[in-house]
Amino acid sequence: MRRLLPAVAVAALLAPAGALADVQQVLLPGPTPYPTPSPPLATGGAPPWATLTFKIHASTDQRVGTGVDSRGRVVSVRALERLHLTGTGDYLIVVSAPVLDVRMGPGSQSEPGQRRGQILWSGFSAKRRLLVSDAKLRPGPVRPYLPLRLEAQREGDRYELTLTNATTTAEVAFQGAGSPKELAALLDRTRRDSLAHRRLRPAYVTIRGAVSQRPGKTRISAPLRVEGSLRFPSAPAAASGGTLDGRTVRFAFVLGDRQPLSRRIVVSGGGEPKLSLVARPDAVVRGLAPPGARSWSAALARRPLPADALLKRLIETRMELVRSDQFQGFLSNPDQLGSDRTVYVYATTAAPKAVATPVGSSSGGGPLTLLLAVGGAVVAAGVALVTWAHS
Repeated sequence: MRRLLPAVAVAALLAPAGALADVQQVLLPGPTPYPTPSPPLATGGAPPWATLTFKIHASTDQRVGTGVDSRGRVVSVRALERLHLTGTGDYLIVVSAPVLDVRMGPGSQSEPGQRRGQILWSGFSAKRRLLVSDAKLRPGPVRPYLPLRLEAQREGDRYELTLTNATTTAEVAFQGAGSPKELAALLDRTRRDSLAHRRLRPAYVTIRGAVSQRPGKTRISAPLRVEGSLRFPSAPAAASGGTLDGRTVRFAFVLGDRQPLSRRIVVSGGGEPKLSLVARPDAVVRGLAPPGARSWSAALARRPLPADALLKRLIETRMELVRSDQFQGFLSNPDQLGSDRTVYVYATTAAPKAVATPVGSSSGGGPLTLLLAVGGAVVAAGVALVTWAHS
């Protein structure tokens, strides 16, 4: 997992003690996040060694699938990962994941191996190579790191579905005396990267005097764009939080980015519905919108803007973008500079049959099951691994 020292510690490293009362450059969040919980997923133990030669680059697109019962409890998780390698050389890759079973996915040019908590790849890339794995994951260890929490209940003729952004985490933020002009320019740069869906580039802010920790922790969430529908066996009588289309209730909204983190859809009548839902980590739009102008610099030219408020907005929105970037790579990528895209797809499916599961895993069951497809990226592997265990 990509990690970064807290900003206050970074500032102390960048500036000698005698300079703390003068001017210093402090590293802002992004592209590497401050230490936060997964994702990418980790299965514990020593991380595997990196064995992707510098001549090979990697990008991933991931699709995640999860089943939940009628109350919203996770009962199954499936991950489809497409790992694109470019360049020539040998590769040895380990994807950390609580895997139950893994098979070669459509279009794969190699077959994955499996060990406890690992999806394994080994081979040679000649300019380009596509590795695709289709893995069943243990729902218990994955459940806390899924970006969306679902809760469904029925009381008589009333059906209610609550969708909650579950990416919220608390982070330490710093404060200090900055220049409004520089802060406005940094906000504009961050906004351009966000709207273009680009990963943040490293950036520093100039602070005059001491840097201190802001009181309390800042709670941040990755914006999630949610689109979906509930299809009922008979036409609902009424609905709130969505629109009716025959027997179907459709909905679309963003959870986060200065909007509510939870939305509730209430339907009267219709029986047990089938859910189809897609959730994607999204850009920060509202949080970076300049007040009454086309840019932050233009807004500052019109009227004074407090430097402390600008710095707070800059740090918080960059943290949100870092958090969104984390959920773009639900499973890690061996190329830390490589791009990742993950889509979380929920759809009702039959409850899984009861099967023996390893100790420590958990699952539920029920008439309503959601499918959330989790895609895989890759973590570096240990050089000593030479044989693969398949299942």
